[in-house]
Amino acid sequence: MSSNITNLTSKQKAVVDNLVALNDEEIVSLIQDFRDNGELYILQPLIEMIYSQRGQALKTSILDFISDIKNQDAVTIIAKSIQGHIGDKNTSGLIAACWQSNLDFSNEIPIFIDILCERDYQAAFDAFTVVENSIGNVSPESIGLYITTIESKLKATPVEKKSLLTEMLVMLENFRKNGVMN
Repeated sequence: MSSNITNLTSKQKAVVDNLVALNDEEIVSLIQDFRDNGELYILQPLIEMIYSQRGQALKTSILDFISDIKNQDAVTIIAKSIQGHIGDKNTSGLIAACWQSNLDFSNEIPIFIDILCERDYQAAFDAFTVVENSIGNVSPESIGLYITTIESKLKATPVEKKSLLTEMLVMLENFRKNGVMN
């Protein structure tokens, strides 16, 4: 797992390697320490545990930890992980953690538009909320591109998701015209 982490110091690599070797209960007990004193290099190995054969209690603790992150620099790490695991059933929890964190994902909206259009209803709903929370920092030109993308996918969208995409289109149109959501 630590092999996909680059640019770490030898001390950071040792911390990651030790973390990965711990059992779930030991990691859960360390998560509070990460909340208080953690550095971002620990985020990627924790996220990878969500996609591993670890227990659900650990995965839930990690998602709660991610929901509480207030460091904007975490956005890129989280978004790349989502993109790398887009079809995985565990990704929906990570997407939910994005909107729960209140971080600004405006630079990553294309990933969430793709999820909204292409994935199951729960992941799409969570992606909708991420877009809704971050759209305020997006240019009208970008919003236009998102509208075009969604419109092009709407016809092929399953019935159960059409209303979600239609609602997103209305929200984006309102925001593009008025600068606010109705």
